[in-house]
Amino acid sequence: MKATFYQLKSQRWILSVTILGLFLRLFQLGEWSFWHDEALTVLLARKFPSELIHITASDVHPPLYFLLVKAFMLFGQSEFIIRLPSVLCSAGSISILYLLGRDLFDERVGQVGAFIIAISPLQLFYAQEARMYAQLLLLTVFSRWCFTRALRSDNILWWGLFALGATLASYTAYFALPVFLAMGLYVLLVDKRPKRVLHFVVAIGVVALLYLPWMGIFFTQARSVFDSYWIARPSPLTIFTALSAFFVSYSLPSLWIAISLAVTLLIVFVVLNDVRHALAESSMDARSLVWLLLWGFVPLLGTYLVSLLRPIFQVRTVITASPAFYLLVAWGITRVRRRKLNLLLSLPTLVMMLVSVLNFYFNPSFAKPPWRQAAHYVQERAQPGDVVLHTSDGSFLPFLSYEPNVEHILLPEDPVAARENAPSQSIVSAVGGLPQPMNKAVQGHERAWLVVGLDHAVAHQLEQKQRFDARYRLLEETEMGGIHILAYALD
Repeated sequence: MKATFYQLKSQRWILSVTILGLFLRLFQLGEWSFWHDEALTVLLARKFPSELIHITASDVHPPLYFLLVKAFMLFGQSEFIIRLPSVLCSAGSISILYLLGRDLFDERVGQVGAFIIAISPLQLFYAQEARMYAQLLLLTVFSRWCFTRALRSDNILWWGLFALGATLASYTAYFALPVFLAMGLYVLLVDKRPKRVLHFVVAIGVVALLYLPWMGIFFTQARSVFDSYWIARPSPLTIFTALSAFFVSYSLPSLWIAISLAVTLLIVFVVLNDVRHALAESSMDARSLVWLLLWGFVPLLGTYLVSLLRPIFQVRTVITASPAFYLLVAWGITRVRRRKLNLLLSLPTLVMMLVSVLNFYFNPSFAKPPWRQAAHYVQERAQPGDVVLHTSDGSFLPFLSYEPNVEHILLPEDPVAARENAPSQSIVSAVGGLPQPMNKAVQGHERAWLVVGLDHAVAHQLEQKQRFDARYRLLEETEMGGIHILAYALD
């Protein structure tokens, strides 16, 4: 009877936490406009499936997420509907992380880990992004849970589910690969049982076989990233800021960033010290802790080391490591001797998380630019035959996603930016057409609208505006949330 009561209480807890996480992810879901990357998702998902797959072959992401969004488009193309797949994936990660924490340790670790991921500002941010990161997280957490169960039971069903999750994750984003590397290291260095090693190799072989149709494209895209990509080379500090971002995300004022870095790293390193003691004492939790360490640090350090050759390190490229640290902290505040002290040390991080969540929802400083309002403003005032020109793909793609019936043309990008991010330039051209120089873009039109977003290459964009000012007569100018909209007579 007591066990049944405890199970019922635990089920109510995880149900409540999942509902809380779902509510936070749905809150104001349709409020913000699509920005550059989300607009790219919309434009890709509008293509026929065959064309969509062909275009993504020239990008740096596989097609599965975009096909999922396309399926949701049957219900509409609002911001709410387009972002809903990410919301559902992110909410699903809460329950699966609970199951994984329970299987690795106990109910309490699973419950606290689920609570952390439910309120994590980083997870809320990507849950409300029409991008593949929430789906990637769900599939990698699911794969890890199935992997854990497969190792313990050696049941073919769990190995099959692991292979399925790993395959879907691989078709979602390439950032899943370090996760499978961590699993392989665990099987070879920690588990070591020949039968388990064999079954893991067979499961990965099935994944490789299912991934074979995309394998050539993967190598081509990897080569293009190494030849040309835009991210700056990371410093060692980047690893620590990523650890902090797993808990507090991006939505903190600059004065709070150093404080948040200190308080989050404090609890993480205190727990890592507890892990060190547990491993030295050969604790009953030792194997599960080693698994979490590999899960967390292989993607984190592996991506950093690759970035020393060709920078690819961003928080979103290592987001698959974040659940490991949520479970480590959950373990540190529920299962160690000084758990009450650890709980006390975690409270400042909790405060920072709550501040970040409030900023994310309510602080205008962290809101996305109002591309929807800007696009509608131009749409309402545009006359037949007008053309809308963009100095940046940062405005071009959102406008194209909101007002596809108006002619939009992207002016040639900053040559430096284009050279450093060739894969991005390729896919922008695929969904919106090749950029055109100013003289060609205005031919056959009496009026032109110029949209200047100043999201990057500011000097280049201002130079484009100055060229228009010098050559054509300005009719009107307005500014909307940092977006400059100008109308010119071309006679």
